[in-house]
Amino acid sequence: MGNYQKGFRRCGQILSNICGNLRVFICVVAVGLGVIIGLILKTFDDLLEVEKLYITFPVHMLMGMVKVVTTPIVASGVIIAICTFRSPPSKKIGFQAAVYFVSTTLISVTIGLILGVFFEPGITEGVSEIEPEDERVFLSFETIKTLTRNLFPENLIQSCVKHYVRVKREVPVIDAVSGLPTNMTYMKEEGHYVQGVNILSIITFAILCGLAFNEMKESSSLLVQMVCINNELAVVLLNIIGSFLPLGLLIMAVVFVDDHYDSHLVLNLVKFIAMVATGLFVHGVIVLPLLYLVCAKSNPFTVIYGAFPALWTAFRSSSSNAAKPVTLHCCKNENKIDHRITNFMLPIATELNLNGTALYQALAAVFIAQLNNIDLDFNLLFTIGATAAVSSFIAKGIPTSGALMSFLILYAVGLPMTNAWILVAVEWKLDHFTTLVNVLGDCIGVALVNKLYQDELRTEDADQDSPRTEDDEATDVSV
Repeated sequence: MGNYQKGFRRCGQILSNICGNLRVFICVVAVGLGVIIGLILKTFDDLLEVEKLYITFPVHMLMGMVKVVTTPIVASGVIIAICTFRSPPSKKIGFQAAVYFVSTTLISVTIGLILGVFFEPGITEGVSEIEPEDERVFLSFETIKTLTRNLFPENLIQSCVKHYVRVKREVPVIDAVSGLPTNMTYMKEEGHYVQGVNILSIITFAILCGLAFNEMKESSSLLVQMVCINNELAVVLLNIIGSFLPLGLLIMAVVFVDDHYDSHLVLNLVKFIAMVATGLFVHGVIVLPLLYLVCAKSNPFTVIYGAFPALWTAFRSSSSNAAKPVTLHCCKNENKIDHRITNFMLPIATELNLNGTALYQALAAVFIAQLNNIDLDFNLLFTIGATAAVSSFIAKGIPTSGALMSFLILYAVGLPMTNAWILVAVEWKLDHFTTLVNVLGDCIGVALVNKLYQDELRTEDADQDSPRTEDDEATDVSV
């Protein structure tokens, strides 16, 4: 009888998990069903181009809807993230928290980019069709100029639809005497604007606006409120778009498998999973503890041990918000962190400091670029890194937000969106590990800031609790 009860309890837990993540479950089923249908169609005959055009019509609608919300959700998300630091317990604590959030996010993104570029999970040796350009310089003065023009555009409205690129083209040599073109040619690099959102300029403008709003303090309250409303609207729209995601993923999988599916894709996916796991291990087990050890000069594993219940909750639920109450309890009661730092940093960290998510999104974009034989130059890697860094906090509380963020990032950096279905096949499982690293980064950050400023907080408490002197009372009476 006991075995039957355990079996029923286990089935109930599985059903509860499926119902709690119903949209994610439907998306994974849609991808699996799409692969099966694609293999069946491939067995009989390949789809004609006209048939693909009709079949992929819903996919183009889905991608169009994602493009509509990209600019407003990125701009408003970045501004709100900066404005959350308007009322810290002290300016030093607020500044230190911001430095920790930014530095750890950039480190995690850098780890993801390095693993993707050097180990190339999206490239199969002997099968890839990438043909490197002759003696192409990865980083040059022209590259920096292109990056600068995208960071600081001439026209902000134009940057919502176009970005600046430099391309090489073959031009004929002009005869010096006759002025006519000859049979000889040379490669000339020219710059021009092409279609596609300039996400770097949007991020730059949003950062400047956020800093300006913080300087304006109360006079900017109305503007900040308008930005918050805009962000809520974009999130609601993204949630509605997510309802059409399973159908889009199914069609993408069918067309991709029918078009050019081979066994090497499975090998590439295995390599991608291994790279994500390696990156999360390096960041969570080496980088974050080492950062705490160097800055706080204390044992980081005591903090990790005290936060273990929160880490376990985060791993099981794959949700930082679900683990927030346990994280708050562990920081206050187990690690003995000051309540002012905990109450200020943890709500912000839960929404913004998503190191594992940023690492995954950066590596995923590199993986998709390699699958499509796209050359990764410095400008593209910089754009991927910046977009992945801000993407970790621009969509909060949305089911399947990871899949939608993959669509958004691929569009923002100019990569094909139709391969995003591949990421859904593995993302639902990797999300447990990325959330674990997210919460670990939050706990380490709160403990680090508390360690650095605990003397200042004790002095402040002592000043507030110190008895009033006779001189102070006499001064009050005279006044």
